[in-house]
Amino acid sequence: MFKTLAKINKKLLSIYLLIAFIGLWEVGPRIGWANPNFLPPFSQIITAAKQITLWQLLIETVMSLRRIVLGFAFASLLALPVGFILGGAFPRLAKFLHSLLNFLAQIPAFILFPVFVVVFGVGEKGIFVVILWAAFWPIMFTTMAGVKQVDPLLIRSAKSMGANNITIFWKVVIPGALASILTGMRTGMTISFMMLIGAETMGANAGLGWLIHNSTNMGFIPRIYLAVVLIAVLGLAVNYLLEWLETRIIVWKEAVPDKLI
Repeated sequence: MFKTLAKINKKLLSIYLLIAFIGLWEVGPRIGWANPNFLPPFSQIITAAKQITLWQLLIETVMSLRRIVLGFAFASLLALPVGFILGGAFPRLAKFLHSLLNFLAQIPAFILFPVFVVVFGVGEKGIFVVILWAAFWPIMFTTMAGVKQVDPLLIRSAKSMGANNITIFWKVVIPGALASILTGMRTGMTISFMMLIGAETMGANAGLGWLIHNSTNMGFIPRIYLAVVLIAVLGLAVNYLLEWLETRIIVWKEAVPDKLI
């Protein structure tokens, strides 16, 4: 009984911290720790949510999520093959392109947004390219790293048993690199969320980033925080989804005992 309660309590520790944070957010502006004009109490955020129709909030959330999914999907479709090719098939080409790729990866997508606007125009295309650029690099580099980390002994063993290159790729390389790839995809998704909000404030007429921009212009401070909370919840949900998929896909991953955590 006590062991079960202890396990439940351990799992809820992060929830306790979140509740304490929300409580501090509610109390702080009321007792003068923060200016309520710039940081309204959390209850005012809930009131702001009630003032906006559920349909409008759903539209803004769906628009942002749609842009994220499309940009991230295309980034994955491009980055994964490039990562496999440079990481395994053409290592000399990867060495030749190393400096150029690292240079390009250091350029934040948001800085390039004005260039994307000039090339692709204001609106969906520019936002799409920003997300694609942001997600492409972490996925590509982690894919390359994952392929390079595959044990050569496993590949030689597969070849000795008569496996062809396609079989080795599907049965050895992909399983060996999958953990690194999924880590890169989670990183790419996180960066995509950050770039999305900035891009929506500059070149969109709908979405959570646009809601922040519009609320700032109108002076609706609680709505700004409402959009920020929605973005955080959405990003957290997507991150948990990716974690859940990782636990279901990498079934051979060894669990770390609680005593070692």
